[in-house]
Amino acid sequence: MSRSPLPLAVAGVFLLGSLTACGAADDDAAGGDCVVKVGSMFSQTGAAAAFGADGERAIELAIKDANAEGFQVDGQDCTIDYKAVDLASDPNKSASLAQDLIAGFGAQFVFGPDMAAAVPPAATAVERAGNVMMLSVSTGMDAYAGKDGPFFRLSPNDQTMVNEGYIPAAAEQLGDVKDIAMLMTDDDTGKALADGYAASFADNGVTVSQTEFYDPASTNFAPIVQRIRDDVQGIFIGYNNDSTAAAIMDAAAEAGLPQVYITRGISAQPGVAREDSLDAYTWLVLGADPLYPADDEQKDFVAKFTDAYDIPDGQMTYFPFVHYDYVGMLIQAMEEAGTTTDIEAISDALRGSSYDGVVQLSFDDSGMNTSPMGLGLLRGGRGEVVSFGGR
Repeated sequence: MSRSPLPLAVAGVFLLGSLTACGAADDDAAGGDCVVKVGSMFSQTGAAAAFGADGERAIELAIKDANAEGFQVDGQDCTIDYKAVDLASDPNKSASLAQDLIAGFGAQFVFGPDMAAAVPPAATAVERAGNVMMLSVSTGMDAYAGKDGPFFRLSPNDQTMVNEGYIPAAAEQLGDVKDIAMLMTDDDTGKALADGYAASFADNGVTVSQTEFYDPASTNFAPIVQRIRDDVQGIFIGYNNDSTAAAIMDAAAEAGLPQVYITRGISAQPGVAREDSLDAYTWLVLGADPLYPADDEQKDFVAKFTDAYDIPDGQMTYFPFVHYDYVGMLIQAMEEAGTTTDIEAISDALRGSSYDGVVQLSFDDSGMNTSPMGLGLLRGGRGEVVSFGGR
């Protein structure tokens, strides 16, 4: 692991980049210029909308940039036709929305969904259709990515992301914190992750002495934090979103609990908004953090994204950093494969590939994500980053 002051140094360039033709004949080429059908299913409304809306916007902006710049596959000028559907933070809509994108719109590539419980129904629709690729940042993709299918997770899996990087980094940086409580959502994902997180903390000298599960729809966390013993040294918020984390932190502060928080799947924003009252706050950095852009390219991207969608300062999530460049990486894979329609060939081209855009992206030869990550740490009125992962 390497340590650096905020912002995290991540190499990148702003535009999607120039893409040239290569490879064998494209199925669309015989009829002239090709059109690639791309769909997305993010939570544009509902509880998960803060992240989902940014994910959809990032895909839309990347496609606009790609079409404006132009790209070629096997000598043919190609464009992307895009359709977005709203998951509305409801996993029960996943199957029908995926079917709408695939059968109705004819999507060859589907970005999303953005909720773990929504992944299996969408993946089933992809498998039944055949010759369709699914790309999602969700934890639910761990059951599908890296298994020789057309499924790609847009971040490293939890084993790599948390157990092999984030928790060891957090334990090292918060060396005096040896006894913590863990708060997890009372759903299949939260329960599946809890034991693994506790074991990883134990491997790094930190005891999870208390685990509390809560309804993912909860808004009142006073009864939950009141169950936490007052002798723990910190709280691990293991799986949820910014607004829930903020509500947990406020309730814990009101209850007089130690103000040390280790968060996973949550951004810097809850900590930054409460920095004066915190002892320490950590968050997982995927790609880059919009509050701490590393270089001019990332600063330009944040400005472009927030201007394009009229987003107030400080309200952009990290989701654009884990979605925008994957459109460019997908186009790069089409170029290498020489086709926009042979999903197996494009999947082969993605495996083992890397891409330098606004951030750095990479997959290993099995299709597992190996992109760089980092641990953000707010403590004593200043921030720093411990970086890990990547290749």
